[in-house]
Amino acid sequence: MNPETRRNQQFYESFAKYYPAVYGFLDAPATVAQWVNFLETEGLVAPIEKRLQSPPRLLDAGCGPGWFLTAWAAAGFEVTGVDSSPTMLRLAEEEWNHNRPGHACTLVQADLCEPESFAGFRESFEFVVGHSHLPNLIHPEDLPLLFQSVAASLWQGGIWAFDHSRIVSTLPVGREEHAVSPGEELIRTSRYEKEERSCVQSWNGAAFRGQELCWFPEIEHFDTIAHQHGLHLWRRLEWDPNQVNSPFLPIRATSERLFSVYRRL
Repeated sequence: MNPETRRNQQFYESFAKYYPAVYGFLDAPATVAQWVNFLETEGLVAPIEKRLQSPPRLLDAGCGPGWFLTAWAAAGFEVTGVDSSPTMLRLAEEEWNHNRPGHACTLVQADLCEPESFAGFRESFEFVVGHSHLPNLIHPEDLPLLFQSVAASLWQGGIWAFDHSRIVSTLPVGREEHAVSPGEELIRTSRYEKEERSCVQSWNGAAFRGQELCWFPEIEHFDTIAHQHGLHLWRRLEWDPNQVNSPFLPIRATSERLFSVYRRL
């Protein structure tokens, strides 16, 4: 594994306690509703009435604090969450118990970039999803490991869906302040490394210092890796979650946030 992927994992473990305060604006139920509607329209998942009778098995890869897990469960899926961060998984358990008391959920600590740690998931899921730009948080050298883990965990005909970003015109640079608790804030400073096609985000506060990395490989890189692991591109669209009625659009030259769906052959 590339050392920078490992450093990102270590960052999210230490940053986990701040994650809800910084990213609490994410609307997981709305996102899942949009994705489910797309999957239903494409004929890739049964309607809700049938899902409630026989829930499809779904893996949330890099589930973080579990916000999307509870939303997928409410949409009629039998969910499993996997993350490398023990602290994130504790947050996910708390989130689940608060929103889905009395219902079962499997949470597993495993490394998406270590396929051997996924051996117990072989051909276990009809769906694997990745939220919050998951592939952008992994060094491009390690994307084959991610796709290998996902492909091995899918049934034949199973679906791998995720959102991701590319750099078109808006560079991820600047300075932002985030209140994380009364009297405490974190300052995020972002810079773009053109040659590396990466963004370095430095987080600094009175009690925390850390660095988060994001990469923006060429889209064709995903398709080449997917093909090597028996995954066929089903659809790729621009995704704007703020456009409630029509969040998915054909890709344009200016499209920066994308939604990709692959199917295991």
